Amino acid sequence: MMMTKKSPPIPARHVLRFSWKLVVILSITLCVLAFFKLHSQPDLYSSPSSLSIARSRLSRHGNNFSGPPKIAFLFLARRSLPLDFLWGSFFEKADMPNFSIYIHSAPGFSFDESTTRSHFFYGRQLTNSIQVGWGESSMIEAERLLFATALEDPANQRFVLLSDSCVPLYNFSYIYNYLMASPRSFVDSFLDVKEGRYNPKMSPNIPKQKWRKGSQWIALVRSHAEVLVDDEVVLPAFRKFCKRRPPLDARKGKLNIKLQKQHNCIPDEHYVQTLLTVRFFNFCCCFVSFSPFVIIYLFIIIDHSVAMAFYELIITSSRVSDWDPCFYLFYEFLC
Repeated sequence: MMMTKKSPPIPARHVLRFSWKLVVILSITLCVLAFFKLHSQPDLYSSPSSLSIARSRLSRHGNNFSGPPKIAFLFLARRSLPLDFLWGSFFEKADMPNFSIYIHSAPGFSFDESTTRSHFFYGRQLTNSIQVGWGESSMIEAERLLFATALEDPANQRFVLLSDSCVPLYNFSYIYNYLMASPRSFVDSFLDVKEGRYNPKMSPNIPKQKWRKGSQWIALVRSHAEVLVDDEVVLPAFRKFCKRRPPLDARKGKLNIKLQKQHNCIPDEHYVQTLLTVRFFNFCCCFVSFSPFVIIYLFIIIDHSVAMAFYELIITSSRVSDWDPCFYLFYEFLC
């Protein structure tokens, strides 16, 4: 009786190699499909307004600027700057041609010898400031006013948005050299997977897969600052659909149940991140969406000792290399 010959087992390394090839092929296929899907979407920015055209002219002027570039420090303040004495010391060691200062404060509030301890802030408030409410779109309107005013000076090539409770962790020369050496903007941006903030009515201007969240405090290169000021697509959607949920009110009774079902959206935590993702969205073949912006450069921690301990832990961690070139340039006190 003739015995049937058993086929030899397939080596494990061949199976592993085949699996990797399959993964690579699927990855490339998904990337190609994502690419075509991205470019098949209608261009919402194809019809620039007169404001965009005017800003475009200013953009060419600013990008061709040949003098010493400046950092524009943009302070979004409630009224005064409580830590102005620390900033005064910071600017004392800086060269005046290398920076400019802009402050958005309460309408009618002026910075002079009676309201600030540092002469660097004299007369630096915007004349067209607006009343700002926390958790309202007026917050991002105030940001846009700061950026728009700073863009009028073609020497301003880097734009740092700061709160009235921020202070620098490094001296001016370090921050200046670091920001000027990097062609990137610094924006804390991540995919917001929590339900309740994104409103489907924002689509198609803001597709759900491009909805992002992050810190309000950012540092932008000039071209990205212009994108923020020129925006006439994402901002209207935010004004209409990104609103803070009203607090519980015992007097409203059962109406509270309906109100609490509303989307609880905080505009300043989403606007810049979502806008830049809408404009510069890309795909990576590792199935991870990315944008050309780096992670956080700002701490928001209450206790100073805890913050510094955490800071030391971060900068000595091996993960810092994964975040490169992200450095922590500013620290925020919650007063």
